[in-house]
Amino acid sequence: MTCKHLKVVMPTIPSDIVSVEEAARIAGMTRRTIWKKIRTGEINAWGPRRCYRISLSQLLAPVK
Repeated sequence: MTCKHLKVVMPTIPSDIVSVEEAARIAGMTRRTIWKKIRTGEINAWGPRRCYRISLSQLLAPVK
């Protein structure tokens, strides 16, 4: 049975997510700085509390 009123829902979680520890190592920051950025809303985080994953594309500046 198909219905023309149903939409396909695409996930909103990016494909380049890493743990806070990995992101800190890659970006050259401390974990504490990453947590502050999450708390202030500078970067989005996904997952349960204390086990967040963040997108590297949001954390790292674009290369020109």
